[in-house]
Amino acid sequence: MRNKFFATTRLMRLYLRQHRIFMLIWLLVPGLWVVINILSSRILFPTEQSLIELGKTLNDPLTIAMHGAVLDISIAGFVTWRTKVFAVILSGIFSIIYVVRHTRLAEEQGKRELLGANCVGSLSPLAAAIANMALINAAMTVFMVLGMSAAGLGFTGSLAHCLAIFTAACFFGCAGGVMAQLFVSGSAARNASFGVLAALMAIHILWNAKGVAGGVMLLSPLEWPLLIRPFAGEQFWVLLIALFMTLVFAALALVLMDRRDMGAGIFSQRGGRATARPGFKTPLALSWRIQKGMFFIWLGFFAVFSFALGSAAELLGSSISSAEALAGIIEKLGGVDKAFMSLMLYVFAILISVYCLMSAGILRGEESARGETFLSLPVKRSGFCLSHLLFVFLGTAVIALVSGIGVGLGAALSTGTPGEFTRLLLEMVRKIPAIWVMGGLAVFFFGLLPGWMNGASFALLVLFVMLEVLWEQQSISAAVYGLSPFSYVYPANDVAVFTLAGLCLVSAALAILGLYLFKRRDLQT
Repeated sequence: MRNKFFATTRLMRLYLRQHRIFMLIWLLVPGLWVVINILSSRILFPTEQSLIELGKTLNDPLTIAMHGAVLDISIAGFVTWRTKVFAVILSGIFSIIYVVRHTRLAEEQGKRELLGANCVGSLSPLAAAIANMALINAAMTVFMVLGMSAAGLGFTGSLAHCLAIFTAACFFGCAGGVMAQLFVSGSAARNASFGVLAALMAIHILWNAKGVAGGVMLLSPLEWPLLIRPFAGEQFWVLLIALFMTLVFAALALVLMDRRDMGAGIFSQRGGRATARPGFKTPLALSWRIQKGMFFIWLGFFAVFSFALGSAAELLGSSISSAEALAGIIEKLGGVDKAFMSLMLYVFAILISVYCLMSAGILRGEESARGETFLSLPVKRSGFCLSHLLFVFLGTAVIALVSGIGVGLGAALSTGTPGEFTRLLLEMVRKIPAIWVMGGLAVFFFGLLPGWMNGASFALLVLFVMLEVLWEQQSISAAVYGLSPFSYVYPANDVAVFTLAGLCLVSAALAILGLYLFKRRDLQT
């Protein structure tokens, strides 16, 4: 058994020399997010009375569904409540990407075979990836604890909050390691891991909306930062269960890797036909075969979740209308009966942008894996790109339309108001140009900086989300928030046809420029 982990520490040092910019962003962004919230909270709520008034506005189903209950009415309690979900999701995504990149994706690109030619244990690559993932998350945790302590928040509560985020991030990284053993391709493993994260987020919202409490919540890493109760009588025993679940997934990943061949997966690929189908002879047919799995997973998820959310419109709307302290804010969004669905559609637009960027990332993966072989055939570069861009833009539009139909249909049936269907569907349609801008940015980076495409695209998406949050907290001006394409489709803002047309033109210009740059550069395989 010891030989299977031979040279693990050497591989750890090797991995730490790679993707340093990615690791730097991973280290700094969650901590900066917490520090920014501390500073902005002290500006917005300078007195104890202002915090008490804030606590009244946070005791409504809309806020509780997204973030859970506020445990402590103080700056420290508000900051931990406001940052826990976003910090877990962000660090979890970084952890998944890192582990899958150094395991399944390395095998897919042939790097694992080169490592295997040296004296390297069979389990060393996965063990090194998981160990480094834990070390980077530990460094991120130290940075967050130091930042919170330096800002005057209590050390014990800060430590509890950050350790819960640390264990949750490590759990998602180990879950990515498990998915890397189950699936043959890196994109499938990454998508399955993100699917686990999305499913847990949906469960998190439903549990909070229904007021679920008790031991069942310990099974979800998104609940650990709440259950540990930072600054509200810390319960560090939660970390024991979190650590146990994380170690179980890490051990499961190692066992699965030990039981499969290199390049294979536990879920073996289905055998293909001896001869291709008559229609399987175009770039579009190949891109459809590659992209359809992820497309249908996202389409099915949003179809079911949007209908379920729309069906709860009447209940949530009546609950929100009873929160008098929230009435002023809700009124800006068109009234208490429309606010919840409008905000959820805005969140849907941001989530669908993740699919848009992931679909564009498949184009980059195809260039790296099969681009040279594919373009040696009588296929133009434009045809190679456009076959995938059809999913980047048209695919996101279809998912957005299905989401609007699901929310509108559920709301119309639950409230008995047929007009809700048209209103919500049109509101979702108005979000599509903003999503397309993210797709255009991804294509632009594909042509200009292909090696940085995924990191730069997702970094911009995170930046736009942070701008929105800071603008809501009145920490930045509307002009700065205007740098985000989502600012033009925010529910409280009037959306003109010329604005939507401008967003479409921007996305088209970015995509065309990206294609032009791709034609003028060398292939990067």
